[in-house]
Amino acid sequence: MAGVFHLMNPSLRQAPWVTALTTFGRDLSQWALIDRQNPHHTETLLDWALKANIGRLVVWGGDGTFHRVVRGLWQRDALDRVELALVPAGTCNDLARYYGLAKESWGRWEASAPQGRLAALSLGRVAWKTSARAPAFDGEDIFINNAGFGRPRPSYNKKSPPWRVLTAMKPISIDAHWDAGKLEGSYYFTLAALGPYFSGGLHFERNVSPEDGRLRLYLVPARNKARLALRLARGRLGHPLFDRKVTKITARKIALETDAPVWPQADGEPPPAKGACHVEFEVLPQKARLWVTH
Repeated sequence: MAGVFHLMNPSLRQAPWVTALTTFGRDLSQWALIDRQNPHHTETLLDWALKANIGRLVVWGGDGTFHRVVRGLWQRDALDRVELALVPAGTCNDLARYYGLAKESWGRWEASAPQGRLAALSLGRVAWKTSARAPAFDGEDIFINNAGFGRPRPSYNKKSPPWRVLTAMKPISIDAHWDAGKLEGSYYFTLAALGPYFSGGLHFERNVSPEDGRLRLYLVPARNKARLALRLARGRLGHPLFDRKVTKITARKIALETDAPVWPQADGEPPPAKGACHVEFEVLPQKARLWVTH
């Protein structure tokens, strides 16, 4: 092992214990706090780690921080050079939830041969453009947990409460195409999932492995919003969101056309400023290597 580097971005709620550990705890291997005022600080730290031949990055944060680290390694074609570990210290820790990772286990990831195994996480790509006829995509991102149609950027920036997001939902006509078929319908939202959990523990199905390389697209139909709100409330209590009215497509690549602009999101990261009417999801050949306990 060439070296271990702790890359830290704790949420405000998690920051006190991380600060106490780095101040009064035993010596860590090399570590750095991400400067949130610098939008490119994560990439700067990644560049330094790669130049220093760091062999393992321990990411302290949630799904968004882990997403940005994996995306940075993917963009630098460096996923095979670096092992990853995750200390759940973010707002949403859905990947850690699936693997049962605990923040108290951070010390084991400093060992040259940690107890556990290296999981090969599947990666997905989401790309979007204004229409299918547009010559090039307007943007793209990768995802580890999931990607889908998020709220419009103005609503995201305002941090609108869930009830307001729900009441503002409008039916979207979707034409879906994949290698085994096509589908048309009216839906409120969709989610392309590689892992089971999203939005702090919600899930359609629990038996979804981030390692099986299968992309599952869930389409939630436009139906009574009161029933949808009840279903989401039950989801917060641990019940699955999947039922006989939810459409599920399993494929390696899926293209969607919509009759109105949508705002793609990957792993809960901010949506683009401009909406899109053509969105594609696909499984990538690359893998991210993450240390897990079982």
